[in-house]
Amino acid sequence: MQTIKPRTMSGFLELLPKEQKVFNDMKEKIENVLKLNGLCCTDTPVLELSEILLAKAGGETEKQIFRFSKGETDMTMRFDLTVPLAKYVSLYKNDLTFPFRRYQIGKVYRGERPQKGRLREFYQCDADIIGDGELPIEADAEVISILSQIYSALKVDAEILISNRKILFGLLQELNLQDKQNEILGLLDKFEKMGKELCYKEVQNLAEDKTDKIFEVFEIKKLENLKTCGIDNETYKQGVIELERVFELLKSLNINNVRLDLNIIRGLDYYTGTVFEGRLKEFNAISIGGGGRYENLTGYFSSSKMPGVGFGMGLTRLFVLLKELNKLDFQTPSYSKVAILPLGETVNYCFKMASELRKINIPCEVLYSKSFKSRMNVANKIGVPYIIVVGEDEVSSEIFGVKNMITGETKKVSLQEIKSVL
Repeated sequence: MQTIKPRTMSGFLELLPKEQKVFNDMKEKIENVLKLNGLCCTDTPVLELSEILLAKAGGETEKQIFRFSKGETDMTMRFDLTVPLAKYVSLYKNDLTFPFRRYQIGKVYRGERPQKGRLREFYQCDADIIGDGELPIEADAEVISILSQIYSALKVDAEILISNRKILFGLLQELNLQDKQNEILGLLDKFEKMGKELCYKEVQNLAEDKTDKIFEVFEIKKLENLKTCGIDNETYKQGVIELERVFELLKSLNINNVRLDLNIIRGLDYYTGTVFEGRLKEFNAISIGGGGRYENLTGYFSSSKMPGVGFGMGLTRLFVLLKELNKLDFQTPSYSKVAILPLGETVNYCFKMASELRKINIPCEVLYSKSFKSRMNVANKIGVPYIIVVGEDEVSSEIFGVKNMITGETKKVSLQEIKSVL
């Protein structure tokens, strides 16, 4: 039989057990924060009808999708969790309570060229608050707060940059450049990649003598300066009011790792107000979560207006970046608190002991390799913190030595006392 060389496709990530354990722990910490903030869990299919997933797609998105047919069914693998959410709330609106507070953690698929921070298959974490008809600005601050809490739970040194798209919308209206709004905002969105000099020249080709005013406002870093730069446009003023309220609420929520940055525009065209993005201090050009306010999530699927605010975070991307920074602890692949090592013909008793320990929520495993030496080697390799050696004497006396594998100390205890030792 011909041997096939095992390999994994480019852009798809597989982890060793000790890495997978750390990733799962990260996911659990994130989920705990989301639950703590009262969000319920949703889980939408990986495969959807193409007409559903591609309702809002176009341009680069259509080039990046995995799409195929089975019989007469045209299907696409989800490339984000937002469009499935729009379908979900439209389909089950009458069964949901609004504001609908939800989160989802799941894999998404993008057929783009793999590069640093970008994979073809990765875990995405989304959190959203969706209203029926209206949604107060308080929801914007709350969602930003949740993202900040996630960074704290993961012990990630990150800051969240916040803006409001109404400010730049209103600025361009004031300057009678609304007909060139998309092109100018598209250039400003690339400000960090292009650099100021090139970005200025490109904007100048569209805005001519109004370019200086655009950059005067665009580079403001203090909220109070937005009020005194001479813009008398209602959309602009509303954006400043909303931004001021968000920062006020974040202060009440004791969120301090936030700052104003009008560079945050977000490329998605459905953001209409608050926008924000998380950045690692060490990789400040790479987003590790972001989102904003959208006024009509379900426009393609329902006539009902459902404004919302939410964020998406690439969990796999964050894991890879933290691993590169050596900020993850890959100590042990095992969840076991204790390993039970049979000595002699005591395997049956060891299984009974393991059953009793699991009843009191102590993760454990029985090591029954051929030799006692190999059992000890396994215990050392999996990094289990305690071992119990069970021989005929221990079975007859029902007194067991619990050895701490870090300190080397052994305590003699009864089966009932093991829990207190561990």
